[in-house]
Amino acid sequence: MLTTLTDIKAALAVSGTGDDGLLERMLNGADGYIEAVTGRDFAGGTFTELHAGNRAAVFLANFPVTSVTSLKVDPGRAFGAETERAADTFVLHAARGVIESLTGPFVVGGGRAPATVRVVYATATGAVPHAVKEACSQLVAHWYRQVKTFNDQQYRMLVEHGDGTNSRAWPWSLASGLRVPPAVAQLLAPFRVPPV
Repeated sequence: MLTTLTDIKAALAVSGTGDDGLLERMLNGADGYIEAVTGRDFAGGTFTELHAGNRAAVFLANFPVTSVTSLKVDPGRAFGAETERAADTFVLHAARGVIESLTGPFVVGGGRAPATVRVVYATATGAVPHAVKEACSQLVAHWYRQVKTFNDQQYRMLVEHGDGTNSRAWPWSLASGLRVPPAVAQLLAPFRVPPV
């Protein structure tokens, strides 16, 4: 999880436990959304990735990297022990998750060489950036407000409702769609894996 249910409830000023199940579902959804949008897994741990070998650099999906367990290069894609690259043949740029070959392209001979570099590496656990936590909180809060609004509208496509004497208006509704708040996209933009 990118943040905790306790932190989400504090951000929403929700004190009871009646909506805990709903908030947990939304938190899981926000985690998945953020991972899909950024291309990264912020929970940390050990990862195994395959990359094209026609370049002298590999861009890992998750960073900062704490260690590289193994880097194997094999055009045959068997990745046996003999395909392990020596540590002195590459440099890890840990902060951005880039592995740079010191001997030119990982696979020599032209062509794209897809899935010919296998990297096993680790990132820190419990090191979710504050901006990512905030994006997660804002996304859950947005969805939560929408659910409460839709319930209040009895799931009708309303932006305003009146009974002759009283009138109610809602700043968002089923009629306005389920857009992601621009602030969430802005918070996540620096954490997206750049296209290669």
